[in-house]
Amino acid sequence: MVGVLGTLVLLVAAAAGTWWWMGRALFQPGTVEQLLAARGETLDVPPGQRADGPSWQVSPDVRLHHAAVGDGRDVVVVHGGPGLPPAEPWRAAAMTGDALRWHFYDQRGCGASSRPFTHAPPGGTWQAMQAVELRLGLAAQLADLERIRRLLGKERLTLVGHSFGALVAALYAAEWPERVEALVLVAPAPLVTMPAGDGDLFTQVRARLDATGQRELAAWLKHTFDFPARLKDDEARLAEHFAAFGPLYVQATRHARPDAKLPGAGAAGGFLSLGLYLSLGRHHDWTEWLRRVRAPTLVIHGAQDLQPRSATERVVEAIPHARLVELADSGHFPFEEQPESFAATVRAFLLEEER
Repeated sequence: MVGVLGTLVLLVAAAAGTWWWMGRALFQPGTVEQLLAARGETLDVPPGQRADGPSWQVSPDVRLHHAAVGDGRDVVVVHGGPGLPPAEPWRAAAMTGDALRWHFYDQRGCGASSRPFTHAPPGGTWQAMQAVELRLGLAAQLADLERIRRLLGKERLTLVGHSFGALVAALYAAEWPERVEALVLVAPAPLVTMPAGDGDLFTQVRARLDATGQRELAAWLKHTFDFPARLKDDEARLAEHFAAFGPLYVQATRHARPDAKLPGAGAAGGFLSLGLYLSLGRHHDWTEWLRRVRAPTLVIHGAQDLQPRSATERVVEAIPHARLVELADSGHFPFEEQPESFAATVRAFLLEEER
């Protein structure tokens, strides 16, 4: 549920001295294959795997937990968080008849998938931060999506990204425009540019918390972005910390919508969340890069989402061939809150694109 990076200026102490890291995004679009080559990695996947297997081996040391629902056209779901997979496949996935086969996977570093780090990698603070971002950040997540495409044997993917996962899906569609058939972005985190303005999730949550909740959120944020200290934690402790944002999000949501249906979450990622925050940095503008997206794009906004419609509209404006659909009586999780409407909307869009 932690979808947006708040104000981040980090004092980094390293062996060579001390300096201010001003929040430059460590992820640079268009560099995925070069980064892999520099590490001696490829986008190839081990042969002989079943597309419908309970896990996907995407590299010698990374296996992704996988579950499939339905029959028909393959749809790959990119979950949000960052680093917070759904506890089980979405309710809406079973409501598309034989039209769609939904593939759910836990991203590397969270859920039941491989976690490359149990402790911070060796070296000074800056070196450790770079290593975590390289192995778990946006470039690594985009590479895994490309490996999934190859494993499924598809010339082009149909991607459905939720929240932070919508950013990942959109960046994949810009990295390899020719490899995406259609794109569905559900409650997309407004992270095309940073800072995120009125779409900042932490700001929206804070406004709906009582005084006690606001103090808890402030303490959580301070703890989160003290990266040198967090690098001293192990994976289990980090994952526990990031999962602690969930109850604050629930409290904020139920402040306005007491009967809101919020889905269960799988095991949170620890170092994964750090890696993705480092990928984002404090400042970036990926607007021009996302102009590369060629795929027809449907953006779904829940009318009751904490995220204002204006923030979602900025995502729509950044992506060519995108159109917005708003679902009434739904918040950030329309596939659980209004599963029938969500399933019908996605099914109709994808079948339309086939004609």
